[in-house]
Amino acid sequence: MKAVKLFLAVLVVCFLTGSAVAGEKTALVIGKNLKVGMQVNQVIALMGIPGKFTVNRGTEPLTDSVAIEYLDQGVVVHTVNKSELVDEIEILPSFKGTFEKGVKIGAKFNDLVAKYGVPKTMNAQIARYPEQGMFFQLQKESLVSAKVFRKNSKILDLQLINR
Repeated sequence: MKAVKLFLAVLVVCFLTGSAVAGEKTALVIGKNLKVGMQVNQVIALMGIPGKFTVNRGTEPLTDSVAIEYLDQGVVVHTVNKSELVDEIEILPSFKGTFEKGVKIGAKFNDLVAKYGVPKTMNAQIARYPEQGMFFQLQKESLVSAKVFRKNSKILDLQLINR
């Protein structure tokens, strides 16, 4: 409940100060203008008012999180309970921006390796780059989505993807 109140307070402050500019959308670059560790109010200033937010229960109160959805931009931003920092950026198949090194959704696996190197571990669906906190989901050797995590994040998604 505290996470919801915190999020609502940040949302109201951004709305009242006019930091969220309606109608203007900056090209999103994961790792540059949209990155883990940035403050939630900076995300709202960059991306505008979110379409929806959801509170997700973790395995304990410290791993509860808030999902801030920008489905029209192909991004869901997650923050852990009692934090104002972005812990996870979920990049959806509809994402039209790029990653810091120029990779886009739809890129071939070879392009991913050329830009980020050989993954630490990999299976048919996920190329894992845990040192960078990046996990790319592949389908038929093409990038379809990704998740980027803040270092040492307590968010449940990171625990699940590392299994």
